[in-house]
Amino acid sequence: MAQRRKTGKTSGRKGRRPAVRPAVQEALQITWVLKGHLKNAQISYLRVGRMLADVRERKLYAELGHPDIETYAEQRLRLGRASLYRYLKVYEWVRLNHKEWIEPKPKGFIPDLADVAGLIWIENELQQKEIKRDTRAVLEDLRKKALDGDLKKAELEGFRKSTKRGDESLRSFLSMLRRIRKRGAKLVNMPDEVISHLDAAIGILKNMEPVQMARLEFLDAGRVATSSQNILS
Repeated sequence: MAQRRKTGKTSGRKGRRPAVRPAVQEALQITWVLKGHLKNAQISYLRVGRMLADVRERKLYAELGHPDIETYAEQRLRLGRASLYRYLKVYEWVRLNHKEWIEPKPKGFIPDLADVAGLIWIENELQQKEIKRDTRAVLEDLRKKALDGDLKKAELEGFRKSTKRGDESLRSFLSMLRRIRKRGAKLVNMPDEVISHLDAAIGILKNMEPVQMARLEFLDAGRVATSSQNILS
């Protein structure tokens, strides 16, 4: 019997991709929508920061009868001081270093701005004049990962510990304030208002500890410094 020649022909299914299961298609669709929502969340974060900065610079809070931006944010927006200054600081950093993120229709990926302290710290380090070549290479790699959303906290912390660098001044000041508060509370004639102000200052510094690693300082540093001098004098 003559051997049947292979013609290479197949059924009409030749070249067709396997059908995508409905569940997989739904998962892909939801993922695509989630990416859009997450990017919109970052854009909204920056818009909040920009509008808060506008309220602060133009003193619009005074038009509503508030003495300062902190009182306005707390009473009108239910926004605590730590969150208020985080919005302002992140927006200012983006305005100076990543203007492409505040364009009308920003393109590309925007990292999680609520947890961007690591990226800010890396970019601040890269701006240092005296930095070793191998250290700069590692920082550049960490920066790329942070911008791509792939940087692990443990990886950054490991690098920071290996360099043995970091500013402890904020924590030292916080410890000093706690000691002053404890000592002041024992004084019989100490006004309750002073203790309340100390508690408020301690609360602000505690909430700002995660931002310390990014070497951020308060926008109202002069006001805080003046209040501290008055308490200590």
